[in-house]
Amino acid sequence: MMITKYVSFVVAVFFAIIVALVFQQVATSMTEQGIASGGPYDNAAAYPRAIAVIIAGLVLVQLLVDRLTGTHKPEELPADALRRGAGLLVVFALYLSVLSWLGYHLTTTPMVFAIMWICGGRNIVTLLGAALLMSFAFAFTFEKFLNVVLPGGIFRLNIPW
Repeated sequence: MMITKYVSFVVAVFFAIIVALVFQQVATSMTEQGIASGGPYDNAAAYPRAIAVIIAGLVLVQLLVDRLTGTHKPEELPADALRRGAGLLVVFALYLSVLSWLGYHLTTTPMVFAIMWICGGRNIVTLLGAALLMSFAFAFTFEKFLNVVLPGGIFRLNIPW
């Protein structure tokens, strides 16, 4: 029981550090942080890259918590859960690997569709509609309100909102 309290404290401190880091980055310009040295496409990728690093850190913390507390042993997980997790990882890795080449609009809708399919959705019309809606809603939000230039890919596909 003592390990659980210690791990909870470490996780709370980790989240506090992440929150402080986010506020520090918001208060500091991208040039001062050293992440605005590239063009608009590189600068637009700074936020997703930072989120990916944070997610990777959280995964490592979760693995550490599971290891220290003895919960979620791999041999106890059902095979379907492992396949689903591996499928999601492959889809996301594939998405990130082709995003700059094909662009946001050609890669995000299939990625969202695949994630919903892996998670159990089977109505193709509903999945396609939801994937298109989410893809364009995120694009509109990032491009119109946040002034983020999304990758256009080899076809230079960008929507002039």
